[in-house]
Amino acid sequence: MVLLLLAKGAAAEVTLAPLFQDGAVFQRDQPVPVWGRAEPGGGLEISFAGQTATASAGADGRWMAELPAMPASAEGRSLVVRSDGGGRVEVRDVVVGEVWLASGQSNMQWSIAQSRQEDQQAAAESPVPLLRFFQVPRVLNHARQESVNAKWQPSTPETTRQFSAVAYFFGRELAGELGVPIGIIHSSWGGSRIEPWWAEEGLEGIAALEEKRRERLAKSPGFPGYDQRFRRFVDDIGKWSAAAAGALDDGRPAPEMPAVPERLALGHNAQTGTYQAMIHPLVPYALRGFLWYQGESNNGEGLLYTTKKEALIAGWRKQFRAPEGPFLFVQLAPYNYGDQRTYDLPGIWKAQQETLKIPHTGMAVTNDIGDVKDIHPGNKSEVGRRLALWALADSYGREGLVKSGPLFAGYEVAGARVVVRFDHVGGGLVTRDEQAPSHFEIAGADGAFHPAQAAISEDGKTVVLEAAAVPAPEQARFAWNQLAEPNLMNREGLPAGAFHSH
Repeated sequence: MVLLLLAKGAAAEVTLAPLFQDGAVFQRDQPVPVWGRAEPGGGLEISFAGQTATASAGADGRWMAELPAMPASAEGRSLVVRSDGGGRVEVRDVVVGEVWLASGQSNMQWSIAQSRQEDQQAAAESPVPLLRFFQVPRVLNHARQESVNAKWQPSTPETTRQFSAVAYFFGRELAGELGVPIGIIHSSWGGSRIEPWWAEEGLEGIAALEEKRRERLAKSPGFPGYDQRFRRFVDDIGKWSAAAAGALDDGRPAPEMPAVPERLALGHNAQTGTYQAMIHPLVPYALRGFLWYQGESNNGEGLLYTTKKEALIAGWRKQFRAPEGPFLFVQLAPYNYGDQRTYDLPGIWKAQQETLKIPHTGMAVTNDIGDVKDIHPGNKSEVGRRLALWALADSYGREGLVKSGPLFAGYEVAGARVVVRFDHVGGGLVTRDEQAPSHFEIAGADGAFHPAQAAISEDGKTVVLEAAAVPAPEQARFAWNQLAEPNLMNREGLPAGAFHSH
């Protein structure tokens, strides 16, 4: 039996959206939308922590109110909603802190139980009292849904075992550093493409996706283009039914049935379905930002993936009313996708780094903690920590924190040498094995790349490249191979990201 997990009042006339359950975490320092359904036209009073808001249910029974921004508090308090018809619903043990939504495909879905032994042991040591989870089940739907079968849970060794390892370690890091309640909403699906996670609103204004936007709107239930076509179909079915019955009565063949309006292909690795069933029921819950670990299923698309990711970010920010909501993501680790796909993964790496041009984004590089034989590297705790570094530095204002490994910033040609500059050098460039920097190549006008001798400059801020085979270099690239596990990093131990100057 499918459970409708909407909190229900005594009079069964007031319901709350699925995230408003016992043990919920509200976002601090932001207005908090609260919504649900009630008797059409009825008035409601919403109270929490000494704050009160009112709302009226519309003709369809939907209502929404907004509680004012509140400071963090680990004290469990009750959210109470009363209707003027006598209905009452109470949600207990609600705290106020930081809320993040974690999504993506299998490397985000990967649980503590599937991770390396060190991570399993760390998660099993003790509960994290300030950390709470909301696990969205993997379901699909063509239409935008209101409810999900999920509940808030405290972080204990038992509850965390099947929870996303990356999301857990990110949340644990924030709880320890900030000392406030942390709520992690996890909604991911292994093998999923980026497209079914799109909110259609995110495609607006992106010229490269305009044709795709029109196509999707025409094939998506709930949008005028599709709904109008479906209404015409219903009318046509009525006419056809009468004509078919008459034909059969007269002993004639029935006319062909009208075709059902085409919908987008449903599936986590198809065109639609995961946003509708796994993200939209959460909208517009107040939150701080988003975590994203995906790209394997779109590998090979190059910079098109940047555009698709732009649409994802824009759509989620619009839906959650978070125009500057941080969007932190993981750059894929090295992996052998096959001998014919050597440069597909570097293309995704480039596309992921290009996403950093979108304001309030951050990228955790993982080319030092991957496994070229396993698309699911076991070290998830470090991935979570690296995402937390971006959050702590950018979202929480931790000064002096090095949040990233070295990222390509530019280059200059000096005779036969190429001097490469990096952002995020931290305390200076070094190598993990104390050897010369590896996986650098340069090319001349012919575009033929050759391995380069690389040396870190005395000030630790640049890398100088040269190769006897390339006396007049024009281009440079680094770790430009799906199997590349380079040794360059900053003194803080964060690895350098792959790049291609052209």
